[in-house]
Formats: sequence, C-alpha cells, structure tokens
Amino acid sequence: MPTMYLAMDDSDYALRGLPLGQRLAQQLNASLGVVSVVSAQNQVESRRAVLIKRLAAQGAGEVAVDVASHASAKDHLAALARQEDTWLCMTAHGRRPVPEMLLGSVPAGVVRRTNKPVFLCGPCFDTQAHKRVEVVVICMDGSRLAESMLSHAVNLSRLLGARLQLLQVIAPQRAAIRQAEASAYVDVAEASYVRGLARRLRETHQAKVDWEVLHGDPAESIVSYAIEYPNIMLAMTTHGRSGLSQVVAGSVSHEVLHEACCPVAVLRPDEQA
Repeated sequence: MPTMYLAMDDSDYALRGLPLGQRLAQQLNASLGVVSVVSAQNQVESRRAVLIKRLAAQGAGEVAVDVASHASAKDHLAALARQEDTWLCMTAHGRRPVPEMLLGSVPAGVVRRTNKPVFLCGPCFDTQAHKRVEVVVICMDGSRLAESMLSHAVNLSRLLGARLQLLQVIAPQRAAIRQAEASAYVDVAEASYVRGLARRLRETHQAKVDWEVLHGDPAESIVSYAIEYPNIMLAMTTHGRSGLSQVVAGSVSHEVLHEACCPVAVLRPDEQA
C-alpha cells in the first residue's frame, strides 16, 4: 500500500500541512504517516510525544509517527521521498530567494535532493477552497525543464482521479509584440505550443488534456489563476538552485509557492542536479 508521509517538526506552522496530507492520502488510497527528524537520539521520544499530542488535539485519529535521529533532515526526508510507493507532503514558508539564502529551507533542500514531485503548501494555502484535487495544472514555459514534469503529472492525475491541464503564461514583452500582429494568427500561434504538448500526451500517454494561455507576469498570473478555480494542484519544476545563484536567477516556483492558495507539487529533474 502506498504511503503519504507528512513531514513535521515541533512548530505550530507544521500542522498546516495536516489537512493536505490527509486529503492526498485519501485520494491516492495511501496510508498516512507523520515523519520528523531530530539531531540527537535523546530527542526522539520527546519529539514523538509532542507530535502525538498535537495530532490528537487536531482530531487526526490514529496516525503512525516516525521520529528519526539524523544529522540532516533534508537528506533523511529526501531519501524517504525517493522510495517507491511513497509520497512526501510538507509545509513551506515559501520565503523569497534572499531570505532563503540566509535562513535555509528544509523543503527547498528536500526538493533539490529528490527526483520526484514533493507536495508543498505555502503560507497562503486555503484548506476550505482546496478540499481535494480535481485538476492537476502543469505550469509550462516552453523549456525542457518545465516539460520534465509532464510524465509525473500524468501519473499523478491518474492516481488522484483528476483532470489534467496545461497552463502557459506569455510574459508582457512577448504579449506586446503579439499585439502588433493579426489577432486571428496570434490566437493560433499562442496556443500552438500547449496544443502540441496536449497532442503528444494524448498519443504517448492516452491522457485527456486541456490547456489555457494567459498573459502577464508568470508568477502573478499563475497565482491569480489558482484563486479563480477551487480544488486544483499546481505542478511545477524548479532549478532547485541554492544560495547566490538562486538570487540571481530568481524562481517562479518560489514566488508561486509564497502566494498560492492551492497545493503545489514541485519537481527538480535529474538533469538539473
């Protein structure tokens, strides 16, 4: 039986991921387990007691709680996430790149260390608007990096019993150029990329896919789109860079995670390692 692991520390903030973990476990027909990592063996039992008490206070029922002693929470959780028939769900502060460089981030570190999507809920996650996953929305930008999510999202949509949708955002600079061209041609040209991907998914995975093309800042447009539609999950890739390279390059996935009201499945593909 598959297992959905909810990673938690002893903070109140970590409890925000409980509803998402429970709902995903139910949809995936998986058991739910809580996993936590401490730095010393003598902290294991006290951490376990705290988590059991907090889960009981939330009415979580009987949930297996596994506390491990490990020098690196990121390494331990990533190794767990890489196992077959396992999924990992975490809360994330969704910090902007510069604070993350200074403060570090366990979710970001886990994503960098595994080649499977990790389910994240950020500070704006709305448990009332997103009670289940009915649509998996794959965020595309025309890059091979973004396309690395396709096969994972197809599999995920089938396991969740959810529809699949491709979402592309055309940045303002490109949109301005398009406005000078014939509108009929523009509509066809703008949708040609995602339409081609949808056709490929139908042919290679027998997947039913629709698509949407938006205009504007990528992160802002994706977040606004998610607000309009309940019960969706965004599926995104990331370079997974850390430190100064993250600050220089920026990351749409970081921005989206910080503001999105829905869960976000984030993948760092193998070729980015």
